[in-house]
Amino acid sequence: MSGKWDVTDPQFRILLVCTGNICRSPLAEYLLRAGLDDLAPEQFRISSAGTQSWEGGPVTGQIRKIAEERGLSISDFTSTRLQPQHIEDADLVLTMDRSHRSDVVQMVPASLRRTFTLREFARILPLVPPEGQTQPAQRRHSLAVLAQRYRRPVRDPAAAVSDDVVDPFDRSDAVYDAMIEQMVPAIDSLIVWERRFCPKVT
Repeated sequence: MSGKWDVTDPQFRILLVCTGNICRSPLAEYLLRAGLDDLAPEQFRISSAGTQSWEGGPVTGQIRKIAEERGLSISDFTSTRLQPQHIEDADLVLTMDRSHRSDVVQMVPASLRRTFTLREFARILPLVPPEGQTQPAQRRHSLAVLAQRYRRPVRDPAAAVSDDVVDPFDRSDAVYDAMIEQMVPAIDSLIVWERRFCPKVT
């Protein structure tokens, strides 16, 4: 690929999707935004929404606590119901599990090539060669396109679950811990990929 893109908006827009937009996707939004803003201020626009969300709901107390333990204030967050426009406006859609990925693609079929589960994308990311000689916005758009070429169906149902982040809503602290163990390494992989192009950041 040439890496030449007609990118009029320098910000790369990432949409994170879960069910209620009060647990997984808000936490992922804030964690990813904090990590990427440290590396490339104002170059990413991170948002989230829920496939079955009600408008204006707060995150759960457990999520607020988890965020605070990581130095993030999430108390001002309010939930958003996923709409086609959110998907159409995004350069990359990362869902918390495979059912959300299906919901996104069903809502906007054209989004198939830029919609992944978070953990699926993290698994693919190391395989994608970065585009050289490109501006940052062009490089990120190239990544979203190239990643779909490395997508492979996981035919073993037991292995396919590894592409999901477990839903902790109304469940035990142990499930919240499992969510963190699945989510954080995936988010870190996106931050590590971006850090490769920010050599002055330590």
